[in-house]
Amino acid sequence: MNTFRIGDTEFGIGEVGFSIEDGILDLEIAGDEEIFEQLAQDDDSGWSWALYEPQIYFRGIPFEGKDIIIDEVMLDSYEIALYMMEHNDFTGKVSISDNIIKVNGKADIMGEIYPVSIVCRLE
Repeated sequence: MNTFRIGDTEFGIGEVGFSIEDGILDLEIAGDEEIFEQLAQDDDSGWSWALYEPQIYFRGIPFEGKDIIIDEVMLDSYEIALYMMEHNDFTGKVSISDNIIKVNGKADIMGEIYPVSIVCRLE
């Protein structure tokens, strides 16, 4: 069930950092390091230029128990990005319910727009 997809590439789920304190969400999800290493070594994967697995983060976001819509205003107001060798803009939606985090949207990576889909069950 756990998945971290950028475009057609599955990166798997690695480390997850998650907290909600006083209505503020901090969330970081990284791709799986071993899966990334396999992709990075494959010149045909399209990710051989990258040195580290992708990581998406949302820091200091107000959370009221509803879906969070990440738009340009949110990007300007909070620490939100998909890190893939640089901090790339991410827009979309974050849903948290029943110990499952879902992130769906788009990221601008080096001038190209990629769909991003993440599903992560909290342990």
